Amino acid sequence: MPVAMKPSALPLLAACLACAWPAPVVAQFLDDPPPKKPAASGEPIDPKKAIQKIEGDRYQLGTIEFNQKTREIRIPGKVNMTDGPLEYVLVHESGKVHESLLSTAARPVELNIVLLLLNWQKSQAFFDFSEPERGGVLVKNSKNPAPSHIEVHVAWKDKDGHDQTCHIENWLHQIEKKAKLTVEPFIYTGSILMPDGRWLAEETGSILALCQDPGSMINNPRDGNDLDDVWAADPDMPPKETPVTIILRPSAESKPASAPPKPKATPSKKKPAP
Repeated sequence: MPVAMKPSALPLLAACLACAWPAPVVAQFLDDPPPKKPAASGEPIDPKKAIQKIEGDRYQLGTIEFNQKTREIRIPGKVNMTDGPLEYVLVHESGKVHESLLSTAARPVELNIVLLLLNWQKSQAFFDFSEPERGGVLVKNSKNPAPSHIEVHVAWKDKDGHDQTCHIENWLHQIEKKAKLTVEPFIYTGSILMPDGRWLAEETGSILALCQDPGSMINNPRDGNDLDDVWAADPDMPPKETPVTIILRPSAESKPASAPPKPKATPSKKKPAP
């Protein structure tokens, strides 16, 4: 059975959150009452109980599983649409499902906590925020640091019940180029914290964008990422509603600056032998 994280591990989580989020957001999770209406899916997160150990290096937060050693993250979801123009690869089920390939019930904030615990580093180069009145402006050919690079894979069962896995690029087309997407990392960009303390990814449900979105957690670095009508699903992908697992992995060149901290969990209590 999974076991809850010790209170002694709470400072670790606070440190990870503080690496990327300003103090008001860290306080929101650790001290202050949670917002009355969490945008994505409801229940506030209690860091004292949120992370559970499965076995070995495998942990879970909500429905998201992650491996402390390999830094692999597994998110349950489903095929959301197979026809029409796409702007997203993945959104929360309450988000922009009318333009996303996949959807998930996992909350963006849960995924962000996992990314931070595994020492992923968001790119500060992908968007230019130097002129606040313009919002985040896409930087062409930006030099994104290796620790922000994320490989995206997808796993599912085919019609015969056999396990299948591929790069998510196999399910996506760039219409203008009449070709599948090139296989290359997506970029962890971290979304935006608003002046009133709202975090946009949780508000909008945007997780992985094809067309540049400063509010999305992860963005697409390929040519044409400033266009919203050039991305489409591959006709040979599984049908709508097919259950899938979205798998995030560090790219070959992506190494954390230091080893990610290992979440601590209370050992399971075993009943004494009769």
